[in-house]
Amino acid sequence: MERANSISTISVAARLRTGAASGAGQKVGVAMAATGLLLAVTLPTAQGVNTANMEPVAATSVETVVSAGAEIPITFATPEVASHLNPDGHLKETLKVKAANVTRQAAKGTLSAPLKTMEMSSPFGGRINPLTGQMGEQHTGQDFAIACGNQVLAAAGGVVTFAGWHSYGGGNRVVVDHGNGLSTSYNHMSEISVKVGQTVARAAQVGVSGTTGASTGCHLHFEVIVDDATVDPIDWL
Repeated sequence: MERANSISTISVAARLRTGAASGAGQKVGVAMAATGLLLAVTLPTAQGVNTANMEPVAATSVETVVSAGAEIPITFATPEVASHLNPDGHLKETLKVKAANVTRQAAKGTLSAPLKTMEMSSPFGGRINPLTGQMGEQHTGQDFAIACGNQVLAAAGGVVTFAGWHSYGGGNRVVVDHGNGLSTSYNHMSEISVKVGQTVARAAQVGVSGTTGASTGCHLHFEVIVDDATVDPIDWL
């Protein structure tokens, strides 16, 4: 009996070696008659290599250094592009031509709000004079309802060309020149915060809202002036 088991064992080993050498098949099953067990052995094939379980190889990265020649200028200044994210640059690009030649589409959004809270009341254009009742008056600006005592802000950077009492009904008035034929004015203010010749930045305070001059109550009369003629401010805001 022991001899039979030994012969069976030797036979199994021989078959395994034969299968491995010839590469014929992935599995060799041998029935163990003495024990009733089924032995399954997996051997590599000579025809191909199973790559499913191969460990991944880490990819190597190559770092490339980019440099500029000494003759190439490098600047970190903020680009002045015509973007609503950069309103001063937007206005500068728009005013490369005379303000009178700027289209309504190009002008839109180049000026900032002259008040922190904007509530439009009397618009630009023909109207009935609220003081005299006269019909056909040309309203030269856009009125914004605002309580007295609020900050009035420059709609863009520029130089103050007028700061004082307006003899034609504007009361305390400030005019800021933005260049190339464009100016803005701020009227009926209770106080003036700037002086002639002063350079102001966009959104800088130029005065305090009020009801001075030809006014029926606290508000801001805001004008946009192109080559000495008033135009509708809404086209520029």
